[in-house]
Amino acid sequence: MKDPKALQLFKEVLTKTREGRIRWEPTASEIEFFSVLPSGHTIVTSRGSDNWGGGLTDDYSLVLRQGEQDLLRVTQDVDDVAQKDLQELFEFARRSALQVDATVD
Repeated sequence: MKDPKALQLFKEVLTKTREGRIRWEPTASEIEFFSVLPSGHTIVTSRGSDNWGGGLTDDYSLVLRQGEQDLLRVTQDVDDVAQKDLQELFEFARRSALQVDATVD
């Protein structure tokens, strides 16, 4: 599906996350991380889970939220957003939120 705004948001978030310019925080769920943007909106990256077996899936997403309302959802269904890039964003966010690099150093 063509969604230029979703694609633009994703590219900016991925670039800024790679550069360490977005600070990610953990949630109560180990498969979801969030960051509050200067505008007050929240971005959330998450990994899907299999509700029946409790396992994880390879479905990753990025969601732009205002309060409790989801404004924009980015998944691999958006043209030019690859699953591997969504997974990379999730992994960078996880490492940032859990301060993995600082722990290793």
